[in-house]
Amino acid sequence: MKNPGFDAFLGPKGENGELFKELILKVIDNHLDWRKNSFPSDKSLYESKPANPGEFQEILDEFLKLHNTNLPYFHPRYSAQMLKDPSIFTLIGYLAFMMSNPNNHAYEGGPITTLMELEVTDMMLKMCGFNEGWGHLASGGSLANTEALWAVRDTRNDGAVYFSEVSHYSWKRICTILRIPGFKEIEVDGFCRMDLNHLEDNLNTKNAMMVVANLGSTGSGSIDDIEGLLQLREKYGFHLHIDAAYGGFSRSVFLDNNNDVLPYSQEFGLSEYAYRQLIAIKDADSLTIDPHKQGLISYGAGAVIYKDQKLREPLSNTAPYTYHKTDKPNIGMFSLEGSRPGAMAAACWLTYKYLPLNFSGTGKIISGSLKTAKKFYELVDKSANLSNFLYPDLDINTFYAGKIIDSVDNLNRLALQIYNEYSIENPDAQFIISKFVMPATIIKKRFPFILNTDNKNATVLRSVFIKHWGEVDDYYYTRLLVEELDRFASLSN
Repeated sequence: MKNPGFDAFLGPKGENGELFKELILKVIDNHLDWRKNSFPSDKSLYESKPANPGEFQEILDEFLKLHNTNLPYFHPRYSAQMLKDPSIFTLIGYLAFMMSNPNNHAYEGGPITTLMELEVTDMMLKMCGFNEGWGHLASGGSLANTEALWAVRDTRNDGAVYFSEVSHYSWKRICTILRIPGFKEIEVDGFCRMDLNHLEDNLNTKNAMMVVANLGSTGSGSIDDIEGLLQLREKYGFHLHIDAAYGGFSRSVFLDNNNDVLPYSQEFGLSEYAYRQLIAIKDADSLTIDPHKQGLISYGAGAVIYKDQKLREPLSNTAPYTYHKTDKPNIGMFSLEGSRPGAMAAACWLTYKYLPLNFSGTGKIISGSLKTAKKFYELVDKSANLSNFLYPDLDINTFYAGKIIDSVDNLNRLALQIYNEYSIENPDAQFIISKFVMPATIIKKRFPFILNTDNKNATVLRSVFIKHWGEVDDYYYTRLLVEELDRFASLSN
């Protein structure tokens, strides 16, 4: 029986390096044979062997030196940002088609990879519980969000757009780009989830075109109350879009091989609340969901999916120099982006063929990340000098130094001391984490009695456990991280 957590990745120490080299050589040899056998009667354009590329070797050496100064994003000691170590199959799939460079804008530019993209989209639709619909890959979540709002704006023509104050920064920019003046950030509660009472107050004041729910807010990974939003949609009739760019693939942790929902289990690594909200996304109208986040794929592979295929019509376009194969799918006719790498669709296709979007494949790996976040929370809770800020809905943890914080000034002082020691600020950092700066209003809801006379923004610490290695060897690196942070916090108090 395969162990996808180990078999499918290079590993923090390159443990599967020999397998990777073998697969790479197989792909390259296959590609070279394909070139040699295409139009076999043609002569070679090279009259002699290429010159010795000595100059290129020098440039490559310089390039590799720069490469080796990069941060170790692949390692469990790095938990600062949303950087997943891509699977071997992602790298192989991308390389195989990158060498011929298909373009999935039009069918004739990438016939094989277009069909792969449609199959991958169908996999994501089923994972999200959509029985029908339409969608495609994009370069990332911001562009996918833009397309979704564009489609809804030109379908509904009127109304406000509401999203929470911890939503991705792209939403305000998108509303500005699409000239939607009626947009508003909705307050969040003490758990960084949209305050539905505040939302309804606004819904009673101004009709909504779209409401955006977070399924994994960028800062804290919080999940909005999608069940409650669906009830409000029934009452007010807005389009419910789920920004699941980060957390959407977590739905795979409780799907069986037939995409049926499994009964709740703590083995998923999810709380019952998060489990229910992930089930509920099947009733949303559209989603943004990024394979390059929890979906094991390298950047940039975002995606947008719609329950109603009619939403692609406002985006419809054509051109006299493309889309000639009218009996075949031309994804670019219904997408905001023009040229898109067919290699990315191939990377997704190969990855999800080996690691299907259910608990036996991708879901099992994501479950390891989710359980790592819960273990980190437990260890911080038991530590002498650290405290949790929020319980993680997904695999993003927020925390701070100290057990009793009397003022925002002290909260910020201790957070920055740890951040400066365990972040990119320190070239010799043994662990690399990040921070989350939030408005004073959120801190006030979470800690109503904290002193903040100048109404300052507050800083807490943040770790993103998107790499499942944190679960391995009885949470070895997770325990070590908490021990390091706890020790340093004891010196800072």
